[in-house]
Parts: sequence; C-alpha cells; structure tokens
Amino acid sequence: MTERAYFISDVHLHLIVDDVERERRKELFALMDQIKEEQATLFIVGDWFDFYFEYGEVVSQVYHDVYTKMSQLVQAGITIHYFAGNHDYWIGKFMSEHIGVTVHLDPETMEFGGKKIFFHHGDGLDEDDVGYRRLKTVIRHPLFIWAFRWLLHPNIGHWVAKQLSKHSRRKYAGETRQYLLNAIRKNYSLAEEKFSEGVDFMITGHIHYPKIKSIDEHVFLTIGDFINYFTYGYFDGLNLSLKQWPVNQLEQRELP
Repeated sequence: MTERAYFISDVHLHLIVDDVERERRKELFALMDQIKEEQATLFIVGDWFDFYFEYGEVVSQVYHDVYTKMSQLVQAGITIHYFAGNHDYWIGKFMSEHIGVTVHLDPETMEFGGKKIFFHHGDGLDEDDVGYRRLKTVIRHPLFIWAFRWLLHPNIGHWVAKQLSKHSRRKYAGETRQYLLNAIRKNYSLAEEKFSEGVDFMITGHIHYPKIKSIDEHVFLTIGDFINYFTYGYFDGLNLSLKQWPVNQLEQRELP
C-alpha cells in the first residue's frame, strides 16, 4: 500500500474563537476529514496552536473541538506526528497519552515512504536573529517551564500568550515578500547540508510564506500557513508537492 502524507504548519489556532476562527476551524477539519478518508499520515510541523501549554492535567478548553477532531483521526488509524514550534513547544502528556499523538520536541530526520525527511519548524535558524536565539534557549529551559506552570495562574499565562501572539502577527504582516524570501533562502545552506547526508526532503514552517524548491533530486519545502495561504505539503508516495486548500468564506492569498 502506498504511504501518503500531509504536512501542515502555522495554523495558529486562536484562544479567542470569533466568526473567522470558527470558519477557519471548519476548513481545517474538512482537510482533516480528507486525510482520514485517504488514510494518510499527518505531520504537524509546529505552531498548530497559537499558544499551547499543559498545566499538569489541565488544558485549554477553547481547543476542545480540536482535541476531539485529532482523537477521531487517531481512532480511525491515522498516525499524527507533532513537531513542536515556537508557539506550542510546551506539549506534554495530554497530547501524547490522551489523544495518541507522537510528539517530537526537537528537529528530527525520519524515514517515511522510502524517503528520508528532515523536519524543523524553522524558528532559530536565522543566525542573524541573535535576540530570538537567546530567547529560545530561555523559554525551552526546564526551569522556565516549571516556573511558568507553577507560578503563573493559567489565566495570566493565556493573557501573556495573547500579547505575544499579537506582536508576532504584526511582525509577519509587516514584512515584505522579499524579506520573507530572503529568510527562506537562509535555510538553503542547511538543506544542502542535510541533502549531502542522505536526506531526500527538508520540510519547515515558521516563515508563513509557501515555497518549494528542488535542489538536484532533493526537495526543500516551507509549508506556508493556514491563515492567509491555507497551504500544505503532500507526499503521494513518490513526490513531495505544495498544495493549497480551497476555502469558501475566507480571504485567501494566491500562491506566490
């Protein structure tokens, strides 16, 4: 049987569920239904949630419908691999033990369908972004995670997350196409390094700009997002491609 896979990143499911968010989840769930019908594997390449943090056994109820949909896929025999991003790095036992998702906290090379695939959400790859690279080491430190969990009430944690998310969205909204392309090009050297090690595909997210590039017989893919472009990667058993989900009631940018 041919192994097929879908690759999604930067959905940024919001903590505030307004009409746009409800419609966005409706489209996402329709795509997930297609994955289930096709009996494909789902790879989430970071930032599925705009903010995700497990307080022991307590998780955000605003994502209840998302948890349910993910559980339905797992119960139908769909394997979900979840690579943590910078907005949802703090995944814990709920996602793995209660839903059945395979969680990856760090970049990783996996074999799938006869191909070697290197996964990296994409945050921290820009060596010029010294400030973020330092911040990343702090927010992923076990002491920071412990303090956030036990010293901050969940409501305060969610408020902080909302402020950071607003800043992040403004940042990407203000960037030019050329800036985003340059950010993607900075990843090509890592891709070529991985390809020289025997990797077939390198798949990233984070930049919110869809781009696929063939390098010899290898493929580099930056997925884009499920906010403006509604793009995803698709592996049909032989080839990796970039696809766009056709939304009905939402604004959608054309593929670059």
